[in-house]
Amino acid sequence: MARTTDVRAAHVRWAFFFVTTPPFAGYCSPVPQLMFVHHNEHNRVNVSVYREVVMVELRALRALRPVPDQLGSYLRPSRRDHKVLLQMLVEGKRIGTGLIADPCLADRQGDLLDEARRQGVETVLDSRAVDLSTVGGFARSGVRELPWAGSEPHVPVDLTGTAGVLAMQQLAARVETGGHSAVLAPTHYVEDVNDPWLGVDGELTHQLRSALDGRGLQQVLIYYPVVVRAALLHDADFRDEMVAGLAGLPIDALWLRVHPFGTTTSGPLALRRYMEMCRALHSLGVPLVAEHSGTVGVALLAFGAVGGIESGVTIAEGVNLDSYLKAPKPDGKPFAAAPRVYLHVMGAFLDAKKAEAFFTNRGMKTTHGCSRSDCCPRGWRDMQDNPRAHFAAQRAREVAGLSVVPESLRAGYYMENFLRPATDRALRAIRAEPSLAPARKRLESWRGTLGADLSANSAFTVSAPAAGKRLGRIA
Repeated sequence: MARTTDVRAAHVRWAFFFVTTPPFAGYCSPVPQLMFVHHNEHNRVNVSVYREVVMVELRALRALRPVPDQLGSYLRPSRRDHKVLLQMLVEGKRIGTGLIADPCLADRQGDLLDEARRQGVETVLDSRAVDLSTVGGFARSGVRELPWAGSEPHVPVDLTGTAGVLAMQQLAARVETGGHSAVLAPTHYVEDVNDPWLGVDGELTHQLRSALDGRGLQQVLIYYPVVVRAALLHDADFRDEMVAGLAGLPIDALWLRVHPFGTTTSGPLALRRYMEMCRALHSLGVPLVAEHSGTVGVALLAFGAVGGIESGVTIAEGVNLDSYLKAPKPDGKPFAAAPRVYLHVMGAFLDAKKAEAFFTNRGMKTTHGCSRSDCCPRGWRDMQDNPRAHFAAQRAREVAGLSVVPESLRAGYYMENFLRPATDRALRAIRAEPSLAPARKRLESWRGTLGADLSANSAFTVSAPAAGKRLGRIA
């Protein structure tokens, strides 16, 4: 069943939770480790918090709520990210709750995934089904060498009957040898309500569950990617039919790969519709994860639309299927995008050269430089010298910070502790670097759209947290 949170009473307890929860994006002190509550004869309480003591007076004492489950924060390492993330894990630094394992990069990512599992970080195998069934994806490096690949891009008939069973056995075998905790179901791009992939994908998911269970992998979770254009998923009739079809599948979460949506494609209408779409999907009772959502994904977490987010390391902050659906150019050569510098106080990125010039401007080092010694000991210089590590640490901290805030307070907390100050800081930032103007406009748009949503909806359903455990398998 869908969970509902009520934000009407948020302001009554705001002061109490504000001083006992970690600030957004690591602006102030770390997460309190201990909290002691003492009642006096006047029914007031003294609250002592680790590293500081705060006196809070409450006229009506309420029972403390249990600590909420961790929200999901997934990274999809590319060909050049594994060494940085491995170093962070060895040093005991947070990188999020999960990693997406690319079967085409198994040799390069092996040590990273082993260490992630040792430290309790989820490893989710990507079946690469979208690549295997599109002309653009099939041309990508290593895809056609996968055991469950065909000689040509898959069409629905290629994966029906015994052929589908064999492919799922091969996929389950890779899950077993890789020791993965979860796998992305082999779903495909759906063009319309009559697309034959809808039925085939459901059958493949059942076959995958059987193949995993047959290998003694009952604990392995199946996450079901929904790969569609935004316009289709916004259609209520299609959405109702899809929900009905999904209701009988053995899945543990729904991953939304909605084209086009992401940080740079989240205008007011797109953002409102995405949130409405997510709330309609909450009836499934499983966590929702926004793929390639990036910075706007943090807002979706705060407003309960999703229970987890996923992105690349400083890249892949939006879903764009165009490169999959079009044949690659004959002379086209693959290239790896250079890592960008993450300006965490406003959720924006700059390329390395622009970041170097940006920090030479007065006040920018102080306002936008990383001040956490456990992330960037040399401040803004480390942001530039090791942008991958800075981004991974900050994104993990952003999501962890929201996780400990009660559901009913997260939206207001995000608005007041990130979005409002980020919008204000962006005004000064664009004077130093004009290319940040689109980021400022996005922040202002989100502030207006989300503020209106918060005013209009005193209570709304929320996604279950993508906590990497079986919260309610639909079977």
